Amino acid sequence: MSRIIYTGSFRFPDGDAGAARVLGIGKSLRAAGHEVIFAGWEERGRHQDLEKNGYIYQGFFYIPQGDLPSTSVTPLKRLLRFIQYGQNTLRWIETQDLQGLKAIIVYNGGSWFINRLIILCRRRGIRLIVDCTEWYASQSLPCGKFGVPFLDNELRMRHFNVTANRVIAISSYLERYYLQRGCNVLRVPPLVDLQDEKWQVNYRLPADGDILQIVYAGTPGKKDLLGNALRGLNTLREEGLSVKLHLVGPSREEVSECLGSDAPILDMMADMIVLHGRVPQSDVPHILATADYSVLLRPLERYAQAGFPTKLVESLAAGVPVIANPTSDIAEFVRDGIEGILLTDQSPEAFVAGVKRALTLPLARKDAMRHNARLRAETSFDFRVFVEKLRSFIQEYTS
Repeated sequence: MSRIIYTGSFRFPDGDAGAARVLGIGKSLRAAGHEVIFAGWEERGRHQDLEKNGYIYQGFFYIPQGDLPSTSVTPLKRLLRFIQYGQNTLRWIETQDLQGLKAIIVYNGGSWFINRLIILCRRRGIRLIVDCTEWYASQSLPCGKFGVPFLDNELRMRHFNVTANRVIAISSYLERYYLQRGCNVLRVPPLVDLQDEKWQVNYRLPADGDILQIVYAGTPGKKDLLGNALRGLNTLREEGLSVKLHLVGPSREEVSECLGSDAPILDMMADMIVLHGRVPQSDVPHILATADYSVLLRPLERYAQAGFPTKLVESLAAGVPVIANPTSDIAEFVRDGIEGILLTDQSPEAFVAGVKRALTLPLARKDAMRHNARLRAETSFDFRVFVEKLRSFIQEYTS
């Protein structure tokens, strides 16, 4: 069995969306006959995973590298740390017996880290594969387009990833970009293990007259336009329509920030919003399954086109149709009226129109959409679907 080291800016095994991403691909690679060792940038492993030989999660050996420490530091130290993210990992790799190592896969990471990996891999005769999932917008990074993080990100995306030449891309946008740059590319969306216990959920069957239940699970930050959904919810309230919005993850303060100057409407919608707060990742599918739909609104900007929302995949895996505007590859996997409701755009008005459509659907159609959502997850996002594709990709471009 050949070995693969999977490293980069994720907190394994369940600290962020990146961890879920690499775990799904890791399961595909393991099923393809490879031993995958995770070297994530988390500070420490989970105490329940500690065994005699180290940390083991779902059969995967993982070694925390501590390159993403949680302790606060001065702005100058934060900048220096950012520039040299991954130095612990590089030192660890240098100490390993790399004889017979099939490949190193790196999930995102900074340009300094990628460049050092390229040099290391060339020196040791190892194939390097980049797992690329984002192309950040300048406004989402500190100091905007004149800041070091943005310049570093552009350098990584436009130069070092191309130099690495082998790319696993999360979206067709990134797939096209790197194919045009002459890279060897395989598109792999976010993957889940539908046989995992957490996805064995009994979803809610609505009854006539029930209040429509909509859920948003995640941290909106600057990616998702949760504020537009909330503004649309207020319009529905003013029109006397019964809808509840369940928010899993964000605090009231974070929800208020999404609304900006419109924050006072939160008080008027108190009976329409359920704040679940932060919950264990293993509990999210069960909360999702109690809703009729999930909601995802994103602007038509490069970062939304280049990425692919994990929360959409998780909604479908829980058998919950989505109400979303078609950014990235969403329209490839969510057909209007079949796996969800596709909106004309990301505005509050479009969200209102979509919810009104959802309110008029008969129970039989709602039940069919739930079935179709789960079926889509099984046929497009279960890790087993990508075993042979990843086997061929690894074999072809690492031999």
